[in-house]
Amino acid sequence: MNTRHVYKGYTYTAISTPTEDGRYRSRAAIMALAGTRTRSQRFLDLEVFRTEAEANDRALRQAVAWIDEAEGNDPLALPTNFATFD
Repeated sequence: MNTRHVYKGYTYTAISTPTEDGRYRSRAAIMALAGTRTRSQRFLDLEVFRTEAEANDRALRQAVAWIDEAEGNDPLALPTNFATFD
């Protein structure tokens, strides 16, 4: 069962899938929300693991790392006229 998590305004979940050889492809879905609608989505395809639990753990850790890296680099953010005092 996949559980949704919320971190820094993003919702993310592990969506790992079984492979033909019985292992699991680690995958994550990340969504940025704007009110009641989805502003952007990102899907991460990662390594293959022996168990679903290992794949899901990797997916969740990588989703948080991706969010941390993306923070402040949102290409959909609105421009601002805010000027800092130097």
